[in-house]
Amino acid sequence: MGKLYLILGVHNHQPVGNFDHVFKEAYERCYQPFLSILAQFPKIKCSVHNSGPLYDWLSKNSKEYLDILKRLVKRGQVEVISGGYYEPILPLISDSDKYGQINMMNEFIKKEFAQPSGIWIAERVWEQYLARIIHQSNLKYTFLDDTHFRYAGLIQKEFFGYYTTEDDGKAISVFPISKTLRYKVPFSRAYEAMETLNGFIGEEDKLVTLFDDGEKFGLWPNTYDWVYEKGWLKDFFSMLQDSKTIETIKPAEAVAKFNSQGLVYLPTASYEEMGEWVLEPEAALVYERLKEFLKSNNQYDEASAYLRGGYFRNFYHKYSRLNYMHKRMVSLSKKIHTCGLKDKEAFKSLWKAQTNCGYWHGIFGGFYLNHIREAIYTNLIKAENILDAKRKAGISFEEEDIDLDGNKEIIVKNSKMTCIVSRKGAAFLEFSLKDKAFNLINTITRQEESYHKKIRENVGQDAGAHGTIHEVVKQKEKDLDKFLIYDKYQRHSLIDHIMDKGFGLEDFNLQEKMLPLANELYDVTASKAGHAAKLSCRYRSPGLDFSKIIEFSGSSGFKALYKFNKKNALNNRQFGVEFNLSLPSFSDIYKKEKTHDTPLKDARAWPVSDEFVIIDYHKKLLLTFHCAKARIFTMPVYSVSSSESGFERVYQEISVLFVTGDKDSFALSLDIEVID
Repeated sequence: MGKLYLILGVHNHQPVGNFDHVFKEAYERCYQPFLSILAQFPKIKCSVHNSGPLYDWLSKNSKEYLDILKRLVKRGQVEVISGGYYEPILPLISDSDKYGQINMMNEFIKKEFAQPSGIWIAERVWEQYLARIIHQSNLKYTFLDDTHFRYAGLIQKEFFGYYTTEDDGKAISVFPISKTLRYKVPFSRAYEAMETLNGFIGEEDKLVTLFDDGEKFGLWPNTYDWVYEKGWLKDFFSMLQDSKTIETIKPAEAVAKFNSQGLVYLPTASYEEMGEWVLEPEAALVYERLKEFLKSNNQYDEASAYLRGGYFRNFYHKYSRLNYMHKRMVSLSKKIHTCGLKDKEAFKSLWKAQTNCGYWHGIFGGFYLNHIREAIYTNLIKAENILDAKRKAGISFEEEDIDLDGNKEIIVKNSKMTCIVSRKGAAFLEFSLKDKAFNLINTITRQEESYHKKIRENVGQDAGAHGTIHEVVKQKEKDLDKFLIYDKYQRHSLIDHIMDKGFGLEDFNLQEKMLPLANELYDVTASKAGHAAKLSCRYRSPGLDFSKIIEFSGSSGFKALYKFNKKNALNNRQFGVEFNLSLPSFSDIYKKEKTHDTPLKDARAWPVSDEFVIIDYHKKLLLTFHCAKARIFTMPVYSVSSSESGFERVYQEISVLFVTGDKDSFALSLDIEVID
C-alpha cells in the first residue's frame, strides 16, 4: 500500500483600508493561534501565504508572529508562498504592475525568510497567459481549484499530484486544490477529515493538495470555538503527526518527489462561487434552478463540470460605479508608466489601490464596503498627486474616456482638487480633495442582488454551529426588506432632475414623481480663462432646453449657473439638483446652524433656505452650499449586502437634493473648507 502526501496550505489576507481592529481580531483569533499550534507539531509541514497588507500590519504590530514564521521556515517546517504584494487580481492590472507587485513580494520573502518558488493567485482568478508571467517572475508553481481542471474537461472524481501548463513555452506546475477537503476542513470532525484522507490512499504513493483561506481557522463565523476552544486543530494535527500512511509535504519537496501528471491548459475561471456571484439576478435564478434540477435527478456530480457561472471581469458590466473605479486605476497606471516616473511611493500607492477586495462582491462585502473603496481612492489620489507635482501650477483640463462608455469625460484639476465630469447628465463622477487624499463621490448605486430574494422570503437562518461560509445565511437586523430600494440612476453628484409639483420626501426616497437626467447626454465644451475653467453644458429635448455652466477657480469648490432657454420650460414642474457625498463616518455628519448642530442620520425635509452647511467632524470638512430659496431634502443611503456573517445594512453616502421650483435661472455653489 502506498502513502498519501498532503500539501497543507493557508492563505491569510486583510485588505488595504480595513480597520485596525479587524486586523487585530484576525490576528488574535486566527493567524497567531494557528501558527502557535503548528509550531507544537514539528512533523506537520505547511505552506503559508500572507498578503502584503498583512505583512505591513504584522511588521508594525506583531513581530512575534514573524519571528515564529522565520523559525518554522528555518527548521524546514514551513514554505512561504509569494503573490502580488498588495493582493491584486492579476488579470485586472497591467503586466508592468503584475511584475512589479510580484517582484516586491519575492524580494520581501527572500529578505525575511527564503527565496520563494510558488505563488498564490488572488481569488484563483486564472487566465492562461499568467503561466508566462509567473515563469518570468522566477516562480515555478501555483495552486488552483480542482474546479478549474474540471472546467478544462478532465473528469477525475479527485485530482492528485500536479500538472504542467505553459504560455509561449514558459512552463509552470499547477497543484489542483481538493474541493472535497476544502469543504471538510475544518467543518467536519477531525477524525472525519482523516477518514476522507485515508480514503484517498491507494496502491502507490499519491499527492493531494489542500490550500485555502486561513480565516476559516478561527475568524469565520463560529469557527474560533470549534477550531481552538474545542480543540479541532490540535486533534487534526495530532492525528496527522501520528499517521503512518499520511505525511505532510511542502510544494517544493512535492515537485522534486513526484513527476507531473502531464500537460494541461486551464480555461479562464475562478472558484465556483465567484462564477455565481458575478451573475445578474435573473441569470443567477436560472443557474440555481438548473443546479437544483440536476441535483434532484442525481446528475449534478457528473454534470457540474459543464455548468459554469459568469466571467469575473463582468463585475464591471454589473456595477458601473465599480467599472469607473477600476478604469480610473487602469488609466492612472498607464500615465505613471508612460511618463517614466521612478518615484517608489507613487508605485506603492498605485499598487495599494489595486488590492482586490474593493473590485468585486460576493459573500464578503467587498465593493459595498465604503471604507475599502475609500482606501482605493485615497491611494489613487496619493499616486496622482506625485504625478501631478510635475505639471504647471494653475488650473487645467483634459478629455479622456476613462470608463470606456464611448463618451469622453472632462478632467478638471487645480492645486486643491480633481473633478471628473461625465457627459451623461453633465454630472460629477469624482470630486477629489488633493491635500486630504479624499474623494467626496466615493458612492455606490443601489441595485438588486440575487440574495435579496432570500431576505424577502425571510429564509435567512443560521446554517448551524460550523457550516462553511457559503452556508451561513442570516440577517443581522430585522426589517432589512424595507431597505431594498433600487436606484433608477447612477448616484453621482450635480444630478439634474425634473419633479412634479407635489414632490415630497418619500418620493425622494422611492424615486417617484421625478425624472432624473443622469443618463441623458449633454453637449459639453470646456474652456479656460486665466485661473478659471468653465464647462458649458447644454441639454436639449423636445420639451426642455437649458444650459448649465460649471465654473472652477483656484479653490476646492465650484459654481453652477442654470438658465432655461424657453419661457415656462418646466411646464408647471420643478427643477432639482442632487449631490451624493461619501462622508464615511455616519455618526459625525451634521447640518451646521448658528446655535447648534443637527445630526443627518434620518431622512428629512428642511425649510426653504439660501444656504445649507454640512460639517463632518471625522473628515474635518465644512461643506457650504448656496442655492437661492431652495427646498432641501437630505437622506442617508444604505445598501443591503452580504458579508461573511450574514446580510447587513451598510451606510454608503448622504444624499442632498435642492429643489429650486420653476425659476428661469438660478445659481448653485459649493465651498469646501478644511477645519481644525
